[in-house]
Order: sequence, then structure tokens, then C-alpha cells
Amino acid sequence: MRFDGQFDTANLAAFARGCDVLGAGGGGPAGQALPLALHAVAEHGPVPVVELSDLAADELVMPCAYLGAPEVIVERIGTGRESLGIRRQVEAHFGRRVGALMCTEVGGFNGPGSVALAAHAGLPLLDADGMGRAFPGVEQVAMQVAGITASPSVLADEHGRVVMVQAESGEWLERLARNVTTAFGDRGVSSEYVMTVEQVPGAVLPGTISRAMSIGRVLDECAGTATTAAVDRLAAEFGGIRLAECRISRVQAVKNGASTTVATNSRRTALLEGVHRDEGRWLRLEAGHEYHAVLEDGEVRATVPDIITVFDVHTGEPVPVRELRYGLRVVVLALPCPPLWRSPEALRLVGPRAFGLAVDYSPLAVSDV
Repeated sequence: MRFDGQFDTANLAAFARGCDVLGAGGGGPAGQALPLALHAVAEHGPVPVVELSDLAADELVMPCAYLGAPEVIVERIGTGRESLGIRRQVEAHFGRRVGALMCTEVGGFNGPGSVALAAHAGLPLLDADGMGRAFPGVEQVAMQVAGITASPSVLADEHGRVVMVQAESGEWLERLARNVTTAFGDRGVSSEYVMTVEQVPGAVLPGTISRAMSIGRVLDECAGTATTAAVDRLAAEFGGIRLAECRISRVQAVKNGASTTVATNSRRTALLEGVHRDEGRWLRLEAGHEYHAVLEDGEVRATVPDIITVFDVHTGEPVPVRELRYGLRVVVLALPCPPLWRSPEALRLVGPRAFGLAVDYSPLAVSDV
């Protein structure tokens, strides 16, 4: 369902809830970016959400995302004005006008964070993103699959410092951009994979801003009902599966010292014991920076890039990977990823083996959304 409107102080909280669901346990809590977005639209006015057809063919689409350590971003919330310096640098480099800002990663913090960036840059927000969820790597975006050039990357901090990085691949861009962000004090904003409007079709995931907004509205409508009922409704309306209601029996970190990539440098496994109507079932949840796979009796039930979200039964809120703990009562939901991620080339970038799991992608047995 298309979100035909604009972001203002009345609907941003629902959008943030939808972004947390699409975060699949990662991406940083969207609620932490909500004050930034609320302040930005209060200062600059609502942010229009536009379709590609609303833009001129020779204009640029500027993907943007926050980079840095989540703990630092909580303490240094910044201003959101980083996007203004980035826009100036991008327009000067390409010699073209930026027509819209695009959220690089709709899942988690960067969803509402992109609204703040668009407001300060004086730009509309394109109803699309590069992931359709959250991924940890700069190169794990639809633009990489489509062959869009990653460079240059333009990075800025809240003090007006702007750095342009040229690299021959998304992997090298990841390494260099992370080092620049470290120099900024582990917090910054970046833009890469800048495209002309003509390059966008087939290189982004359209409608993902609308999808997050729709998910958030469903959760709002389910307020006051049981979490299991809300998850059942999400599964029904967005083509997903409610996998099980469980109690977490064990959480164990997995040593992975040989890892050299962001995608594989964090691993943990959780054992989930079914309760109520799922009593007697045992599930294994594999996670990294996000949830990567659910297995039952040795069979794969869901895998990345499909979206696995774990809800706290008592609060109804999505549980980030880092907050998994013994005794927590949860409901596990799986939603289908955008079809673009199911191609062999895309799965090499974001499939289970890209995250260090020795299993292949197993699509959910549901219809595309």
C-alpha cells in the first residue's frame, strides 16, 4: 500500500515502529532517531514522500545513512544537518541538482533518521531504499547488485566537516568510510551510490517507505491486543509467517575470530522452547548484527534475506539481537524480502553464506508483497 503523503509530527512514531520490524533485530532502534526527525520536521516543515515519476530525468537521487557505533549515536544524537553539507558536495561534484534524498537502509535507526536528513537538506524523500530491511555492510545494497558505482562516498559530521572518498569497490568503500567515521568520533552520515533518476529503476527497492509506514499503522491499530494477535495480523497482511511463540532457553556467543568483514564479525545462537500452542517445539535462532536464520529439527524455517523479527510478548516491541537473553518470552515472525534479493547474484551478497552460515537460502512459502 502506497503512503501517499508526507512525514510530520503526527505519523513519524508509527513509521519508526514499522522500521524496527524491518530492522530484523539490527539497524539500531528507530526510536532513537525519532527525536531527530520530530525536531527536523518541526523546524523545516513536513517531508514529502515522492515517487520516481515525480522527479526530472536528469536530477540526482542521493542515498544517505548514519554510520557509527550505536552506543555513540545514543550519546551524540547530532543535528541531522549533515545532509546539507553532503548535498552541496554531491551537487558540486556531479554538476547536477539533487532531486530527492533516499534512505539507504529503511530498517531501524536510518528509517526515521532519513526523514531528519531530508528535512534539513530541503529535499523530498523517495519512496524506496537500498535494502528493504537492515544489513550491516555498506555494499549490501540493491545498487551494488545493479552495478551502480559506489564512489564517491561523501561523509559529514555534525560540525560541518565533509570528506569525499573514492574507492574501486563497495568493500573498499566500506573499509575507508568506517575509518573516516572513526575519525569523526564514531558517528557520521554518508552518501554513496549516487544515481541519476534514469539509473534508479531496477537499482533500488521501491515502496519500502510505504511498507514501513503500513506496518507501523497495523501495530498502532493492534495496540492493547495480545502480541501474538498483532503478529498474526502482520503475517496475514504482509505475506509472512508467525513461526512460534517461545521462551528463550539459552543464548551463546559464537567465536568467529577469523572474520574480516562486518557481515560476519558478530555471531550468536539462541535456543527457543515453544510455549502454549507451540509447546514441545524447539527452534534454533542464528543471529549476527541481525537475525539470520531459524531452524527447527534440523530444517530451515526462515533465512536471510527474508526478514526475521522477534517480538517481546509482554511489551509487543521488536527485540534487537543484542537484547536477547535467557527467559525472555517472544514471538518470532518471518516476512518475505523484496524479490530482487532472491537472484543468485544478490544471494552471494546477502544470503546466509554471506553471513558465515553453512546453509542455503530457503524462501518462505508465501506470496510476494
